[in-house]
Amino acid sequence: MVNTNYTIDQLIDNARAKVIGQYESTYGANVEYAQLLNQKWGFDWFELKHNDTSDEGKAVKGEGDRFRKGIKGWHSNPSTAWKQIRDHARTDRYGKAVVEGADSEVEAEGSDNAKHNRSPELRNIEELIVLFKFNRRQESLSIKLQKVQSHISSALIEMGVDLNMIED
Repeated sequence: MVNTNYTIDQLIDNARAKVIGQYESTYGANVEYAQLLNQKWGFDWFELKHNDTSDEGKAVKGEGDRFRKGIKGWHSNPSTAWKQIRDHARTDRYGKAVVEGADSEVEAEGSDNAKHNRSPELRNIEELIVLFKFNRRQESLSIKLQKVQSHISSALIEMGVDLNMIED
């Protein structure tokens, strides 16, 4: 499991390097990195906001900054990748998120064909939030896209999402 000849920081540095170096096919490396961060931090670090000024918040922000900087050159959205690491950590600590009343579907993720369960409801919520945030960041949207954004907002509300809780 964990080699005790290394400090947790060295193990995290090694895991981060593994993720950064082979991110496109590293589902397992992402999970390992998240698990090591969970070992380092016994609190729910993945729930902290990016502007948390506590000592814990500063430590998590520093790790996130190093990760995002490491993948910035080739990843189109390093913040999304960091969110995925946080999601893996949450899943590692508490198990898969369950959407009430959802039937599971199994789908392939990534080039290594790792399998995971994701309900249709969860997939819709995740993907609609990505579109919602993208549209919200735009300086201006055409009338057509403004209407689309309105429908995306309505769909998210119908799925039980509080739009005020969606952060960029």
